[in-house]
Amino acid sequence: MKGLAMRRRAVWIVAGAMLLLVAGGATALFLTSRRDVTTTSSAAYDAYREGVANENRFYFKEARVAFARALELDPNFAMAMLGLSRQATDESQRLALVKRAAREEPRLTEREKLSIEMQLAFASRSYADGIAIARELHAKFPNDVRSAQTLAHEEIRRGKTDNAIRIFEELLANDPNNGDAYNQIGYYYGYTGDYVKSMEYLKKYQFIAGDNANPFDSLGEVQAYSGHYNEAVENLNRALAIKPDFVESHEHLGVAFEGMGEPAKAIAEYEKASAQSDSQDMQREYLMAALRVACFSHDDETARRLAASIRALPKTKYSDLDLAALDAAMALVDKRPVEAEKRIEAAKPMLDKIIAGEKLPEGWKPHFPGFNMLMALAKEQQGKPDEALAYWQKNANPPNPFNKFQDRRMIYEARARVAAALAKRGDIDTAEKLIAENRKWNPSWAPTREAEATVAELRREKVLAAAR
Repeated sequence: MKGLAMRRRAVWIVAGAMLLLVAGGATALFLTSRRDVTTTSSAAYDAYREGVANENRFYFKEARVAFARALELDPNFAMAMLGLSRQATDESQRLALVKRAAREEPRLTEREKLSIEMQLAFASRSYADGIAIARELHAKFPNDVRSAQTLAHEEIRRGKTDNAIRIFEELLANDPNNGDAYNQIGYYYGYTGDYVKSMEYLKKYQFIAGDNANPFDSLGEVQAYSGHYNEAVENLNRALAIKPDFVESHEHLGVAFEGMGEPAKAIAEYEKASAQSDSQDMQREYLMAALRVACFSHDDETARRLAASIRALPKTKYSDLDLAALDAAMALVDKRPVEAEKRIEAAKPMLDKIIAGEKLPEGWKPHFPGFNMLMALAKEQQGKPDEALAYWQKNANPPNPFNKFQDRRMIYEARARVAAALAKRGDIDTAEKLIAENRKWNPSWAPTREAEATVAELRREKVLAAAR
């Protein structure tokens, strides 16, 4: 059930080139003649550098500890506040830290000020303002990786992947060893289904940062969603060998085992990810992913065990929404589709409230694929295939461009369901085209095999009937 709430895991990229430390107890720090980050403590600066290095590695727990230590050493260190805010697992804490950094602006450099203002806009849910500041920051400081990352994601959101890739290629023109840029370009090619190009860039990233877990995790994630399961498992295990608590690698192993058709292994990996995560939102999200596998593999006993674990987690901002989806899912497990539908309908006011409280990107249209999926399943259980098809079609043709693999997965699985429904109606040609579109992304995805088999069997029957 991953992705039911509007939240998403934020992935930020931090510039790897850092300034040189100069002597002086009460002075700011300089890179050649240009001040870069402002602090009065060389020890705080060292801790900050350690935090940035760990953030670059995607070692977020360690980054949080280092940024906190930098702030203890220099309580007015604005960029350490900003770093710590990026690692905060609590939304209110995140906003408080950015506001605290903003109070230091009068004594900061222009780049620091713009960085704070950009992060403050996003933390305050003012998306358009955040993008505008990112454009100003990137224009004045073209090598600023964070603003480049932000603008690239905005291009992806608008469905303009080529523009996103161009932004990072410009960074590489100035810094050919920028591993973060190679990583992001590799992901963007992976999203679009260009597996060969994706691997080309991700392997360059691995060459540059081969002692870190993240390059192997990136390779494994793209491979898992692209159907290269054995390679994915190998790379994800290499990531875990480097860093045994690299949570995302357990998540991506779950994806790989789902694709291979090994639900028990997938569930075990999602549970490991949940157990190792220090974010309550992510703990619940990983367990919801495991629950999804249990439900679709008809493992009702495991589904009930997972549901109990999810309900036992502490409440967070979006937990009520996730629990509403959980209640609907469990009603479907118990073959109570009318109750499931009621639960889904009851969640709509929560969705409306969240939308009303967000300053959303321009042009974004409300779309909740998790709830569409649950409603489609409820309609199917009630013997209402036409109504179910309408919900699958919403997910197969979302109103917004997808910008992550989880969204692409929802499209993929909905296409397969639409294909099966159309084939049953006799439109096998359209059904096969939908399956062919899916296979450009992933040639073999176990959760859709039943739908694909339905299309293939109906084609076989049609051919045999024509031959009689």
